[in-house]
Amino acid sequence: MNSNYLSLHAESAKRATQYFFKQPVAMLLILAMLAIAMTLPLTLYLSVQSGKDVLDKLSEVPQITLYMEQEANEADNENVRNLLSGDRRVKESKFVSKDDGLAEMQQAMGTQDIVSMLDENPLPDAFVVTPAENNPESIAALQDELSHYPMVESTQMDKEWMQTLYQFNKLVDKIFWFLAITLGLAFVLVAHNTIRLQILSHKEEIEITKLLGAPSSFVRRPFLYQAAWQSLLSAGISLALCTWIMKASQPLVTQIFSPYGISLQWRTFNVWEIVLVLLVTCALGMGGAWLAVTQHLYHFRAKRN
Repeated sequence: MNSNYLSLHAESAKRATQYFFKQPVAMLLILAMLAIAMTLPLTLYLSVQSGKDVLDKLSEVPQITLYMEQEANEADNENVRNLLSGDRRVKESKFVSKDDGLAEMQQAMGTQDIVSMLDENPLPDAFVVTPAENNPESIAALQDELSHYPMVESTQMDKEWMQTLYQFNKLVDKIFWFLAITLGLAFVLVAHNTIRLQILSHKEEIEITKLLGAPSSFVRRPFLYQAAWQSLLSAGISLALCTWIMKASQPLVTQIFSPYGISLQWRTFNVWEIVLVLLVTCALGMGGAWLAVTQHLYHFRAKRN
């Protein structure tokens, strides 16, 4: 019985393969359409994962600098110091007086004596705050709250570009999931319509087979294999396109991010991701084919009754 079952599957797979050679142009167009539709979300997925790899390496917590107003006195500074020490989201804080800030500026200027050129110190007192958590959302919320401290004129965060990169990566991740879901449904619909057209071209053959007492699984099996081959081929083409796009765009990405000290290397699919993509696309294609055949068989039974 097992040998007969395997021979039925082998025959169905063979018949599905022969269809590709009967209508090669139409099949190539279908494969190209499916592959292009899959390439966009898969490329976005690689972009998100590459961005996450870079952000994970940037483990240094960005610091927030609080600039006090010029009129702030020692009591105001002490008040802010107490508020910072009582905030659990603050790992540590360092007070930089206006005199220390001017001295650091003088040291940075080298031999140029800027102190004698100024009537008064234009720099404000400042606090350099190190957040306890390296989380973009919590750091942004902390910065917003620190800006409302009494006598604080403004706040500035080091490596704001890193926070922007976090937010951009998060946006791309949401776009990826949206496209993955919508294009996944589109993949099912395309497979459904493709198999439905094949069913209509073999309508009489299917009806005769059913009248002779063939089970629904016998009728359904070749179309499921056809959808499986179609899905696997389109997924393979899409994976190849994604790899080519990543390698072709790598020089431009390096040129854009290298001035900021970011070494962003586009990654490619690993073995498990390739297997997952093939399995998911195959399942979606076969799901669409199963719906098309089941719908036709249901109408056939309704017509007979």
